[in-house]
Amino acid sequence: MDKEEFARRVQDRRKDLYLAALSVVRNTEDAKDAVSEAVASAWENLNKLKDEGKFDAWLLKILYNVSKDMYKKNRAFADLTEVETAFSDHADPGNVEFFDIISRSGFDKTTMRILTLRFVYEYSLEETAETMGTPLSTVKTKYYRALKRLSETEGLKQ
Repeated sequence: MDKEEFARRVQDRRKDLYLAALSVVRNTEDAKDAVSEAVASAWENLNKLKDEGKFDAWLLKILYNVSKDMYKKNRAFADLTEVETAFSDHADPGNVEFFDIISRSGFDKTTMRILTLRFVYEYSLEETAETMGTPLSTVKTKYYRALKRLSETEGLKQ
């Protein structure tokens, strides 16, 4: 993968990367820093990527590791108005609303990551399990429990 292809692929997922980082660090400035650090690390280690078809999953794994480290250092929580402001011109309202719903639901970090991979990145449950290095049965259990909890939440019932 050359520099232009790398830059294009990162740019195509910029908002999703930001929201994925934000789901972990819960602070807009830290999320921006995590994305920058993850992209720099990915570029430096691009030669270690064996299958270019798995670039998104590989980059996301780097991002989550960077984000987890950052979160441990800085436990501030995001104000959702900061999220909307950060991408006010380019925000996908569905992604911002999604993040708002899951962050207010009080899910643990693992469940938030599963939901982010499933709904923002549109990964299958199998791809989610592989990306996270978590057993598929654990991913399924957390995913379906989260869906049930969300469906029981007032305002989400149809």
